[in-house]
Amino acid sequence: MRKFLLVVAGLSLACAAVVALLQSFHKPMSQTYVQDRGYFYRFRADFEVKATGEKIAFDYVAACNIRLTRWRAGGLSNDTTLSPRAMVQATRDGQAVLLQTVDGCHGLTSENGDVPPDLLPLAVWFEDVSDLSAGLGYASEDAYDSPIAKLAFHGARIDRATRYEWEEWRKKSAEQYTERGVLPGPWGYDFPNSDPPGLGQYVRSCEGYRRLQLPDDLRAKLRDLWPEGRPRYWTMPSEAERQSLGNIILLLTRRFEPGDGRGGLPIRSGQIISRSGLRLASRPPTEIYPLLWPPLTSSLPMTKTNEKSKYVQRLDYRDGAMNGFVACQRYWEAIVFDGGGDKPTRRQVFEVDGIVTKEFSGKPPGLERPAFVAERDEAVFQYYSSVF
Repeated sequence: MRKFLLVVAGLSLACAAVVALLQSFHKPMSQTYVQDRGYFYRFRADFEVKATGEKIAFDYVAACNIRLTRWRAGGLSNDTTLSPRAMVQATRDGQAVLLQTVDGCHGLTSENGDVPPDLLPLAVWFEDVSDLSAGLGYASEDAYDSPIAKLAFHGARIDRATRYEWEEWRKKSAEQYTERGVLPGPWGYDFPNSDPPGLGQYVRSCEGYRRLQLPDDLRAKLRDLWPEGRPRYWTMPSEAERQSLGNIILLLTRRFEPGDGRGGLPIRSGQIISRSGLRLASRPPTEIYPLLWPPLTSSLPMTKTNEKSKYVQRLDYRDGAMNGFVACQRYWEAIVFDGGGDKPTRRQVFEVDGIVTKEFSGKPPGLERPAFVAERDEAVFQYYSSVF
C-alpha cells in the first residue's frame, strides 16, 4: 500500500508539472524581481541661431542601464540602454535643432575634470520642424566657423545626476511640452530595433567623408596608384581599396598614437577622451564633408529629387566650402537599392562635385560605397558615419 501511495504521489507531481508547463504557454511570464542598476547624468549644450540671436539651450537627464529583470520561467531581460538618444527643439521661426546625446554612461563628468570644456556633440539643423527626415549635421568646429553656418555653439558639459532628478526632468518636460511640427515628444527618441509607427519620419544616421591631407612621403605612395589620365578624384576597385588607399591612411594614423579613433567622447580639437579619462591624439587633423544618398541631391539647401534615370551617391565637397558638415537622413533611405529589386534598373554611380568617380556593378549601394576616395596625389577621403 505504501509503495502504491508513493507511485500515485509521484504521478500526481508529474501531472502537476505538466499542467504548469502547459499553462505557461498560455499566460505571460511574470517577473520575480527587478534589480535597479541605473546610472543617470545631466547633459547640457547651448547653441544660438546666428540670424536671429535666439538661444537654444538643451538641459536634460539621460538614463543608462535602467533595469535588469529576472523571470520566473528562467533567464534575464537586460534592458541596458541610453535614453534619450537624441533631443529636438524647434526655433521661433519654425526650424529645428537636434542634439545627439553624448554617451556619458561610463562615469566621466565635467565637474571631476574627466570631460574637458571643448566637448563637441553632434547637432543637426533642419529648415522645417515639419520635416525631420533630412538635416545638416555639425560634425566639427569648422562647421560653426563656416560662413554658411546657421548655428553658433557655446559649449556642452556632463554632470552626475540621480534617478530622482531624471524622474523630475521627465515630469517637468511633459508639463512644458508644446507640440510643433513632427517633434517626437517631451523626452526625445531612442531609435529602438523595431520602429513604432511614426518613428520613421526622423533621421537615423549622419554620414560623410573625412579628408586627410598627406605628407610628402605618403603622397609618393599615393602617386604610384594614381590612374593614367591623372583624374582629380579617383577610387580603386572595391576589393583593393583597403590594401591600397586604406594602407596609406593606416600609415598616416599610426603617427598619431596612442589611440585608434574608436570610442570615447568627441572634443573640438579632433581628439577623443577615452573611457578612462585619458586624452588621446587619436587621428590626424581632418576636414569632413557630407555624403548624400538618394533622394538627397544637395546638402545646402537640403534638396530631394524624384530622379529615376540613375542612382547617385554624392560627396558634397565644393572645393572645401562644406567643411565641417555631414548629411543626416532616414536610415532606410540610406540603404535603398533600386526599390528593393534583385537587379538594378538604372545606372548607379558615385560622384564628387558632379564628377563620376565610380560606377557600381549592381550590388546593393551600401556595399558598393567607396571606403576611400583619392584627390589627385594630395589627399584621401575616408568614409565616416554616426548612427543614433
